[in-house]
Amino acid sequence: MIPIVAIDGPSGSGKGTIAKLLALDLGWNYLDSGLIYRCYAYLSKNKINNIKEEILFIKHEFDSKHEKILYKDKNITADIRSAEISMLSSEISQQQQVRDDLFKIQKAYLKEPGLVAEGRDMSSRLFPESKVQIFLTASLEERLKRRLNQLRNHGQKVNISKLKDELTLRDQRDSLRKESPLIKTVNSITVDNTNETVEETLDLIKNIINERY
Repeated sequence: MIPIVAIDGPSGSGKGTIAKLLALDLGWNYLDSGLIYRCYAYLSKNKINNIKEEILFIKHEFDSKHEKILYKDKNITADIRSAEISMLSSEISQQQQVRDDLFKIQKAYLKEPGLVAEGRDMSSRLFPESKVQIFLTASLEERLKRRLNQLRNHGQKVNISKLKDELTLRDQRDSLRKESPLIKTVNSITVDNTNETVEETLDLIKNIINERY
């Protein structure tokens, strides 16, 4: 059985940073499921036909400090990480057809030597067989600060009040949507990293991995 670490959690919980660094550290494959939905939203917004096929042309390049998202050699990183695409991806993720379209694409990331997958339904729908299921969370204030810094690092101007409303709305949509809502599974271990550093959070999760695998 290929080992899988499934990390779920709300926006701004740090699951992207943690999952990416964990995959690099372990030398495993990395699935950013939220990025897949953002790419779908980007292509939809730009009225691209055959999205299921076109999304395969998007490449995600990253290391411990930088990331680059390319669509047919065009750098779309800032577009993908924008608040507009974030909200649009949240809206379309509620559609069963979209989730079905992207299901096989996401499952294809499961390859040797292992997979670190992060999103909102990794433990409940995509990889329920995972022996390591993490529900990563943090306070709304801390998640807001992280999201604010992320957008500013991409050179975007941000209205803090509006961003807080959008984050709250997204939490509601993700938790209450009919199809694959954000939930804590029976086997998930809650990790609240409001007051934890990235390094401390990584060490905690690596200890869990060593115990389970």
